Amino acid sequence: MLPKPPPGVVPFIAGRSEEESYIGPLTLLPGRTGLAYTDETPYDRDSFGALWVRAPLRPKARCGKPRLERVHAFRQRRCMLDMRCQVCRQSPPDPDGPHLFLMRDVGRPVEEGERTTSPPVCVPCAVIAVQVCPPLRDDGYVAAWVGQAPAWGVAGTPFVPGTVTKIPGRDLVQVEYGTRGLPWVVAARTVVALHTVTPADLHEEAARMGPVALEREFARIAAVVAGTTPARKRVTAPCRSS
Repeated sequence: MLPKPPPGVVPFIAGRSEEESYIGPLTLLPGRTGLAYTDETPYDRDSFGALWVRAPLRPKARCGKPRLERVHAFRQRRCMLDMRCQVCRQSPPDPDGPHLFLMRDVGRPVEEGERTTSPPVCVPCAVIAVQVCPPLRDDGYVAAWVGQAPAWGVAGTPFVPGTVTKIPGRDLVQVEYGTRGLPWVVAARTVVALHTVTPADLHEEAARMGPVALEREFARIAAVVAGTTPARKRVTAPCRSS
């Protein structure tokens, strides 16, 4: 049995009612080579040139109610860039990995080269997530340590090439960096590819940490979510199998 999670944990990447993402006013790049914002700033594109939705960031007291079924585009992108935990935003013990990834169980383990828009998690937050996240709790989950998770592309809203017209009925379409479709999508998620994949057992990972360390980490996570403790303060504990 996994230890009971603390109540009220809201993932860092969760959407909020007052932080709705939106697509800015669109135009075409010179030569009709792709989409652009009419009032575009350097913050509207990532380092690979993809155009992104605009995602407001507000103080905690003004960000509104959690929308757990939604993902905040900027926070998801930040977690993928730095391999931060998507729940408590904790930086990884080793930036070079491995990193723990969780996915809903679709009848197979996490595969080599698989793509995902779900950022990594630390072990304590994984223990929480599989008990309180409805898709993981109800449908089951698979976990894996991943040695490398390079950026593969983006997931976003596609547009008819040469126009500013959305393609009807399509959303969060995955497009690889450097391909012809990239200039015609407005990104809302970073997509990474998973390499050097090793299956993980959360029960074993939790047992390796021990109940005392887990309880301390649960307290840290609850404080981070409540906004009373900086994310960088954490209890040092083992978090991977050797």
